[in-house]
Amino acid sequence: MELIITKPNFEKIKHQTLIIDVRNNWEHQELKKLPNSVNIPFLELISKPENYITDKNKLVITYCNYGNRSGQAARMLRERGYKQTFVLEGGIENYFSKN
Repeated sequence: MELIITKPNFEKIKHQTLIIDVRNNWEHQELKKLPNSVNIPFLELISKPENYITDKNKLVITYCNYGNRSGQAARMLRERGYKQTFVLEGGIENYFSKN
């Protein structure tokens, strides 16, 4: 199953999903962020995902600045049984770009 979700596909499902910003707290507070996203820093999320995602069938989208940390987080979540986990293509920077 494909790990990356494009912006157009994200737009179609964003109201049905848990959107997780895996950046550090200060990044979430001071930089651009997606509406309705929750901030769970990368290390916290991957160390104890069950504390944050109780349903392994929940649709989850992770993001960070460019997709590196969120891609790692999505892969690790999938390996732990969270099969409906995706990463926003290109991160928040791509999402808000004009291209």
